[in-house]
Amino acid sequence: METIKKENNTYFLRLDPGDEFISSVRDFCIENKINSGWLEAIGSTKDLELAYFNLDKKDYDTTDFAEFLEILTISGNIALKDEKPFVHAHGLFGRADMSTIGGHVNRCVISATCEVMLHAGEDKMRREFDDETNLHLLK
Repeated sequence: METIKKENNTYFLRLDPGDEFISSVRDFCIENKINSGWLEAIGSTKDLELAYFNLDKKDYDTTDFAEFLEILTISGNIALKDEKPFVHAHGLFGRADMSTIGGHVNRCVISATCEVMLHAGEDKMRREFDDETNLHLLK
């Protein structure tokens, strides 16, 4: 990953082939002491794991996609979970036939490039476990 530009609290980043989106953004936040923020991204992926939260089970159902997909948009936020930056992101992805798939992004390995705009917050945000949903909710 490369930082292309920084303006005030906004970073413009480029991920390269083979970079994994979630871990790359998380590591960037750790290195730059970013404890809250919002992100948007576009690009392409070749290895993707999406999840859908099943409220009845209170757990995620996951699906792997090993194909070239356009990243039409990934959006999400950064907050502290167990005192470390946690990237919560959802994405919409396009296939060659122009159909789309989307969901909670667990893993997204970049195929050609990914361009990320990350706006860092000035204060900390946290996620805390909620017994009712079995999720770490933003607090």
